[in-house]
Amino acid sequence: MMRKGFYKICLGVLTCLLVSCIKNDFPLPTIVCAIEGFEVDGMTSVKIDAEARTVVAKVTDTLDVRDIRITRLEVSNQAKVVPDEKACIDFAHFPDTGFASADSLPVTANTRVNFENPVQFTLSLYQDYPWTITVERDINRIVKVKNMVGSPLIDEDNLQVVILVDSVSQPKLTNIEIETLQLGPSNAVIQPDPALVTDFTRPRIFQVTAFGETEEWTVSVRYPTGDEGNTTTLSAWAKRAYLEGETKTGQVSARYRLAATDESAAGDWESALSNEIEIREDGSFTVLFTHLKPETTYEYEVTVDNRTDEIRTFTTEAIVEIPNLSFDDWYKDGKSWYANIDLTEENYFWDSGNKGSNAVGEANPTSPETNDVVQGKAARLESKTVAGVFAAGSLYTGSFGKVEGLSGASLNFGRPYTGRPSALKGYYKYNSGTIDKAKAPYESLMGVKDTCHIYVALFTWDKPFPVNTNTGTFVDLTWNNESMVAFGELKQGETVRDYTAFTIPLTYRDLTTKPTYVLIVASASKYGDYFTGSTSSVLLLDECELVFE
Repeated sequence: MMRKGFYKICLGVLTCLLVSCIKNDFPLPTIVCAIEGFEVDGMTSVKIDAEARTVVAKVTDTLDVRDIRITRLEVSNQAKVVPDEKACIDFAHFPDTGFASADSLPVTANTRVNFENPVQFTLSLYQDYPWTITVERDINRIVKVKNMVGSPLIDEDNLQVVILVDSVSQPKLTNIEIETLQLGPSNAVIQPDPALVTDFTRPRIFQVTAFGETEEWTVSVRYPTGDEGNTTTLSAWAKRAYLEGETKTGQVSARYRLAATDESAAGDWESALSNEIEIREDGSFTVLFTHLKPETTYEYEVTVDNRTDEIRTFTTEAIVEIPNLSFDDWYKDGKSWYANIDLTEENYFWDSGNKGSNAVGEANPTSPETNDVVQGKAARLESKTVAGVFAAGSLYTGSFGKVEGLSGASLNFGRPYTGRPSALKGYYKYNSGTIDKAKAPYESLMGVKDTCHIYVALFTWDKPFPVNTNTGTFVDLTWNNESMVAFGELKQGETVRDYTAFTIPLTYRDLTTKPTYVLIVASASKYGDYFTGSTSSVLLLDECELVFE
């Protein structure tokens, strides 16, 4: 018995030794976590940068940023949320998960944070992802002086203001009349009283106090000397730049060249041509610099009303491509085809309605075409009936959500994107069938020819747009949608038997706003979202690309 017990002990020790020598070679999965939605009390705007992992929110200027309540903190992948303990008003009761609304939290939760300085929030799921959240007061600094010329120069970093007044209407600087001087929050106290300060033969100091803190601003008033320069703004794209300003005489010229580098001297000057300068009736103008190289620094010089500015520089943007616009790469996951090389986070850019159509059997209205192509493979978008429900062949940048109700679906429209292309081009073929499926409000289209629809739009979204075909929630593609930066579309209601080149020019709302999301949608049936179209319609797309010029 003793020997048998001894053997058992030895066997147990040996087993422990072997187990202790086993190495854990299974890596933890990489699941990137991000802040997808953020709101605080009194918020006026928010900017979420997933690449930089930053959130910048602005709030009403009368709020104390040292005690701000977070009302929404949505995070991806059910990540754990850990804020900076020192910044929390009550760290023990700050929720450790994201939340869509503060009203959904227990009454004991406390989401108040001191945002006097940027605050770090760590999102955790296998790995840690630090994010920085900044909350700033949305301060509207207003300076108005009688006989003022142009706009005042307000230097927020150095707390200085320079005001120009007309020397004829205001021949003396000893009797300046300040009409409005708001340099801090609208509830700030300013000393001395600006209405009582009239002598500006020298710069004057004003104390601006709000929330127990005081800033010291220096205000100067002087006459124009003729060397203030022209007020212009420049927006640099990938291969062009737009210079905007105002002129009194209509005399505008500009030139530009490659800036000098450590390896090369500056390039030759190139002048903007007359057809590249637009002068409007209101005195505003736009100068176009063309044939530029992406990610390159240039110098430019502008002359307005016979006044020439000093030489300035700008750097063009990078060309931002979209994965698999050639539609050569396809991946099958279960029953569903995807126009991606795989479904990893970096490659999952395109989706369709296949997942919803394949909920019952294998239908795939959108699939790879290998025979009838321009080159490689093409996208075949074929409208059909699936389980008695009309399903348009479609393709879009985004992701499929889930089936909603008996026949609807939720979709996440758009993918992050910061480029500013001038057009989308490619090749297409289209068989326009006769509409044999229709639902309200398009019953009147029964019996007419179907129409395919391809469009590209850029937006300033902070997350994908939640489309829901069941509730009729769709993206507003009119200019009433202030988040839309650019838009272009192609509609074809006739059969196109051979591959035909197409170009969709993009129209931009303005020349300065940069997008954050791109939405490209193609459908064999324009009203497919409303379950209206022809079961004979087929759209083939191949070798598409974005144009930068």
